[in-house]
Amino acid sequence: MTQLQTGPPLSGHTTRLPWPFPDDLDAFRYSVNVEPARVPRRTAAGEWGAHIVDLGGEEYGAIMADRRRILDADPHRTRIMPGMIPACWDLLLYYLRDLALSYPHVMELDEQGDAFHWRNHALGTDQRFVLGDASSLPSDPMTFLGREIPDDLLLVKDRDGDLCFDAGLVTFAAAWSVSFDVGMTMREIHNPVPRLTREGITSRAEQFLRRLPADQVYRRVNWTLSASGSRKLDVSLEELPQWGTDIPLLVREADWGRLQLRIEVEHFIRLPMTGALTFNIRTHMTSLEEIKQIPAWRDQLARIVLELPDDLATYKGFADYREEAMAWLTDATGEPV
Repeated sequence: MTQLQTGPPLSGHTTRLPWPFPDDLDAFRYSVNVEPARVPRRTAAGEWGAHIVDLGGEEYGAIMADRRRILDADPHRTRIMPGMIPACWDLLLYYLRDLALSYPHVMELDEQGDAFHWRNHALGTDQRFVLGDASSLPSDPMTFLGREIPDDLLLVKDRDGDLCFDAGLVTFAAAWSVSFDVGMTMREIHNPVPRLTREGITSRAEQFLRRLPADQVYRRVNWTLSASGSRKLDVSLEELPQWGTDIPLLVREADWGRLQLRIEVEHFIRLPMTGALTFNIRTHMTSLEEIKQIPAWRDQLARIVLELPDDLATYKGFADYREEAMAWLTDATGEPV
């Protein structure tokens, strides 16, 4: 059983962090590492995973203000292929119902047939709408939902024998662009990732998604060291001029405490009305300075990062500086305690 960290009090941010590695893991390789969602998981700092949407506690307002700013400035962060609007309504209703059940003191959804009344007291949203009536919302249903929750929203459809990413709202991408990827097959999107196709992982992931039942929700956790030296979620290709120099500067200054571990919790849901699949992503960030306060995390991350094969470390972007960063993290010569 995971033992809680003892010592100085940890921040609420750290206690809710979805640590991406099982306790006994010392080496990371890509796999179809899915597990049932809505199941709390204990970590060395606290617990996470009880709900499919993690509002983020005191960070929720700041995250949503950032997301709304991005969407207002760049409406192209929402891309919907022809024929996907019914799935977007399906997505909206599924998530609003789930939010009202998960956070009843903050969010409410009243239903009368096809007429709904949504209230989000944390953000001040008070909206009545009719399911399927575009004129009853201030935007398309995917954008409306994206302005209420911190998850990036991706919808996948079985089209011409391929699983295709056919709709998405993405404001917090990690070095990719929703405008470029929308309409592509899952295989095309994941081809640049080393070993995925060659080792059959992409095929197994597609088989899992095709067989996903409508009454079960699953999740997986992905990770990297962030391309930004601050807790900045939007490191999309659209914003490359704003963040592209962060890592070179951080490396030159050897300011390893500001380096971020970027953790992505992905949820997979087959929507009940249309059968469309979700591939939604909630991004969390924590600095090496924060990780250093938790010995179990500090030592495990150093072991995993240093052991990672060169092709995977290069793809994740930290091959050139991982030894120096992990040496700082462990306060030694690079060898974990």
